Amino acid sequence: MGQAGFEHGRGQPDAALVMAARFGEPHGFALLFERYRPQLHAIALSMLGYTGDAEDAVHDTFLTALARLDGLRDPAAVGGWLHSILRNHCLMALRRRRPRAGPAETERAFRELADEERIESRIESRDLRDWVWAALAHLPEMQRATVMLRYFGSSPGYEQIAAVLGVPVGTVRSRLADAKIRLSELLLASAGLPDREHHRLVAERLAFYTEEYRSLQHGGKERVLAHYAEDLDIAFAGGPRGIGRHIFGEAIDEDVGAGVRHQPVRALASANVTVLEGDFVNPPENPFHCPPSFAVVLVHGERQVRLMRIHTSERPPRIEE
Repeated sequence: MGQAGFEHGRGQPDAALVMAARFGEPHGFALLFERYRPQLHAIALSMLGYTGDAEDAVHDTFLTALARLDGLRDPAAVGGWLHSILRNHCLMALRRRRPRAGPAETERAFRELADEERIESRIESRDLRDWVWAALAHLPEMQRATVMLRYFGSSPGYEQIAAVLGVPVGTVRSRLADAKIRLSELLLASAGLPDREHHRLVAERLAFYTEEYRSLQHGGKERVLAHYAEDLDIAFAGGPRGIGRHIFGEAIDEDVGAGVRHQPVRALASANVTVLEGDFVNPPENPFHCPPSFAVVLVHGERQVRLMRIHTSERPPRIEE
């Protein structure tokens, strides 16, 4: 697909992109996933908090959707379908967090999901299999072997894979976790997705919010708040939810007054949804005022942000002197 084809594909409705992917055109699926990734990331954050589990759930959704695309009855409903897959992965992650669930129970739940999806057999039956294997070939050798044993062979358990490779079970788990992230990124990259317009949008929003947060250190609060609707729907993960941008203003006053700086480091953007991730930089005299990092989900209205969800990472344990 040439550049003109990419630009044409970018304006295509969801159903057209689904059909293109079904006929073996990887660019259609890559564009589709990129279109929905910020929304999926926002939902994962709301269900799992600002943890690595949220990122994993998005990448798992990518791979599961790729495997099950032929089973989607209504291509126009792919957005809701992706959200449903994501929620299932998030629920699995929450189930794995339950303290009463021992290793055997957690492993059994994970195996049941893998058997249900049968990623390896579905991919092998699709015209996209060459695309998948081309991306797989870019993984490091031992990581590739681990993925092949788990998903493309007889789907043995972690203990069996560990025995085959002669490594601890923990190594198998970490290799698979890293591989899911790398594989989904490689699948997008191998589609040849230039995505110039999308990268421009991401760069613009990251630059905009970086400048906004920087201005807070120089009395720019009112300028920042003007970007948000007066009746802003705002919520803090695990905390209060309210209406009004003054709530965000109060949070700004507390952080800036304590000498905390906000440093955006990454943005995801799609149409009117932005996911902004960054670090809290605490003052040396108060290193534990804020957690290490944050993720903010923003839904833009016609002129101002109308919805805001703020998630923070877990605080590190304090080392008592």
